[in-house]
Amino acid sequence: MALFKRLGNRGRPSAKQAAKRLLILKYVAGYALAAPPRAMLTQWSQNWSDKDRAEFARKVDANRDKIWGQVRALGLWDETSLLERELSKTTALTMTHQQQVNASWRIEAAQTLMWALGLLADLPPYGTQAGHELLAAIPSQDAKFVKSARLHPQETIDKARDLAEFWHWRSRTRQLIEEGRALNPDPKMRAAGFETFDDIVRFSANASHEKGELDVIDGDFAVGGKAYRDLSAEEWDEVRSITVERHFALNWLCGYAPNNRWDETPMDT
Repeated sequence: MALFKRLGNRGRPSAKQAAKRLLILKYVAGYALAAPPRAMLTQWSQNWSDKDRAEFARKVDANRDKIWGQVRALGLWDETSLLERELSKTTALTMTHQQQVNASWRIEAAQTLMWALGLLADLPPYGTQAGHELLAAIPSQDAKFVKSARLHPQETIDKARDLAEFWHWRSRTRQLIEEGRALNPDPKMRAAGFETFDDIVRFSANASHEKGELDVIDGDFAVGGKAYRDLSAEEWDEVRSITVERHFALNWLCGYAPNNRWDETPMDT
């Protein structure tokens, strides 16, 4: 894992900045999750008349203006990122599949910020996806929330970030294995017993388990009662998406993004 230092930054986001970022993510994720999936919309619209299509376009335009108008009214627009502003130009009719997927998964980043701000006692296990109802627990129009926001101590957030990076490393290691990549160990690695990526996974997982940082099954990260290596492709995709969003949000909280610009948060492992 590459535990890199914060470079070219003015420091970590403040608690107030984190609270504003959480409020923005509430709107970003909610906007995407409320839109019908692209395939479903395509199926629905096959038999629409021109009048039906025009009426639907009118309704989603009005909804877009309402949602993003609320972001402006709350004084959050200047805090939105470039990608979020691009999303704000779309409607349920025009947003792309990738925009919808990316924005929908921001609910996991929002959950991470909720924990960091003390709105959640703990983050759920990495195999547990955030439910849509989570967004309702985020204050949306309470100025007191931003003014009174407090973050967990830096050491607590740093520890969570390191764990998220470790999970991200595990995801990328499985990807290398899935791609049939060979480890090609040097003599020192062979002497230490590392012949394959799985050898490194077992060593790293067991070492972390001994420190009380990780639950393991068969020398691997435990996910919903399974070893990570035994996850189905669908299960792995879900855990990987959760991991990426948590790692992203925690890197941002730790000040890794240049001048705290959300879209530019690095994701090295």
